[in-house]
Amino acid sequence: MQEAMLKAVVGVGSFMALAMAHRREAAAKTVGNDLSSVSYEVEAKHIEFLNAMIKKFSIKDLDKAVRIAVQFAISDGNADALFVKKRCNTCGGKKNKNKVTVKLYKHQVEFLEQTQKKFNIKSVDKTLRCILEYAETDGDKDFIFNKTRCKMCG
Repeated sequence: MQEAMLKAVVGVGSFMALAMAHRREAAAKTVGNDLSSVSYEVEAKHIEFLNAMIKKFSIKDLDKAVRIAVQFAISDGNADALFVKKRCNTCGGKKNKNKVTVKLYKHQVEFLEQTQKKFNIKSVDKTLRCILEYAETDGDKDFIFNKTRCKMCG
């Protein structure tokens, strides 16, 4: 009896894994898995922070680290915490911005553009900086950078 139940559970588990793989594949087709190179101005400290996250969580590269942060904002982020609360510690002070070119998915670029308009943020660059500033100062780094949200990833 227990062996039959175990086989049934394993069968259900295999079915669920197959269903999840199919759902990821369908989502990838819906979202589109083409990457576009886009340039943004971010603070030097954000690049240092992302490089630390790359090392800590064995993230492939800067592009992937930025995609993870943006996808967090899309999937799990609290818009008020990310875009309404002012936490910029360089406002009014000396800024050290660097232009970076990263590869983002189309839906991520669109999210940044729509969010900039929705919250009346000065620029799309600033919208990305808000996400990075949140991740660095108030965000749960393990939750943001250690969770797989990508529909194209396993």
